[in-house]
Amino acid sequence: MSEVQSQATRTPEGALSQPPVFSKTYWRLAAKNFSDVRMIVFAALIIAMRVVVKFFKIPLAAGLSLSFDCYVNSLGSLCYGPLVGLAVGAISDTLGCIIHPSGDYFLPFILTEMSSSFIFGLFLWRRNLTPGRVLVCKFTVNLFCNIILTSVLMKWYYYALYGLEDAQAYSIINLTRIAKNLILFPLEAVLITIILGALITPLKSLRLLPKNHGKLEIRKRDIVLVVALLLLSVGLVLLYVFVLKDFIAEHNIKLL
Repeated sequence: MSEVQSQATRTPEGALSQPPVFSKTYWRLAAKNFSDVRMIVFAALIIAMRVVVKFFKIPLAAGLSLSFDCYVNSLGSLCYGPLVGLAVGAISDTLGCIIHPSGDYFLPFILTEMSSSFIFGLFLWRRNLTPGRVLVCKFTVNLFCNIILTSVLMKWYYYALYGLEDAQAYSIINLTRIAKNLILFPLEAVLITIILGALITPLKSLRLLPKNHGKLEIRKRDIVLVVALLLLSVGLVLLYVFVLKDFIAEHNIKLL
């Protein structure tokens, strides 16, 4: 048995044991997916789906909509991990800009798509899935990729294309962007949990997940967490529509 195979053995509970993220074995195992024809074909399908779903959004309220990319992204990263995820993020972003351009092309924006795929891979690939893990994963993606990284890249974009004056007018920190991402993430986390949990068995039958990959672990406290998140999501959306939207527009804090 190879070193990689010996590190990916069954735990007593039946789920796959994954080597530590900071070990060489982890990254060798992740890199092996580049030579797996089945995984590359699946990655190509995910790329196509990510390009297509960019055209569709469900409006929840004025200025607030639910997109589908995070569900496709998390599904792909669950199967092929963080390294293939980087390539999928780069290719899907490039193709999306070519097929459906919106504004001037700015290459650094590719980092947002790549980093989100990478983070999903780190949290989900060959790990025991729980609602708590998915929740922390989606919160990390929203905070780092959607709030911090995107804001920094947008300021860079305005500076590179339009000059210092427009760059200074664009704020990295503003309540509108933060509120929208924090309002949506509980609902997105719940939907990701439901979708991935339903697809684990079919993905195992297609050999896109190891046969001994654990099923989604749902305990009583997880059910309580999911229900609480759903109620929180609905409450936050209603709060945004009837209270926060107008308040933020009048008292928006803009820094940097």
